[in-house]
Amino acid sequence: MPPVLSESQCRHLRMIFERGAAAASLALSRWLGEDVRLSISEVEQVDLAEAAGVLGPAEALVAACAMGLSGPLGGQILLVFEDRAGLALADLLLRQPPGTAKDWGELERSAAMETTNIVGCAYLNALAAHLPGGLAKPDGGDGPGEELVPSPPTFLHEFAGSLLEFALMDQALELDRVLLVHTAFATGRRELSLDWTLLFVPDHASLRALAGAIGELESH
Repeated sequence: MPPVLSESQCRHLRMIFERGAAAASLALSRWLGEDVRLSISEVEQVDLAEAAGVLGPAEALVAACAMGLSGPLGGQILLVFEDRAGLALADLLLRQPPGTAKDWGELERSAAMETTNIVGCAYLNALAAHLPGGLAKPDGGDGPGEELVPSPPTFLHEFAGSLLEFALMDQALELDRVLLVHTAFATGRRELSLDWTLLFVPDHASLRALAGAIGELESH
């Protein structure tokens, strides 16, 4: 069975991811040429059914970008947008008037995937930088730790009720809980305040390594 993180461990993860959110905010601000703020309201470990419910009604369409992980952590990161929020973000990134994007064309998908690349890498860099000694190898092996490497993002457009089943197909047999990082996106424009859901889905061995690293952090 995978470890269940305590409230204290989730709070430590939130502090780490907040540093990642600050770095992602800076990178997105530079890209867009205007102030962008990502803020994290909560980090929680929930079962798959609860996670699917957070994404919206089962029949609602959502967009998501998935990045696989290799190195000291295996698993996936998914950044999930309710359709309206995702298309509003695409308009901003493509410097189009609000309401221009009506569906997920090639440009809109590319904008969402680049956002995921920026946000996901910032969160992963924060994990690697702020956990004590980096992350140990999940198999307990000796030698220097490996670099935490995300794969290029892939785009998904699915019903909320089936997104996780489809996106996490390779992990479904061993997976029963995921980490939700509730993230808000805001700019100086009043009409652009959007909620995203980032799902951090380490495999069992990686979750044990992560729990151990956080435990070491708490002991200092």
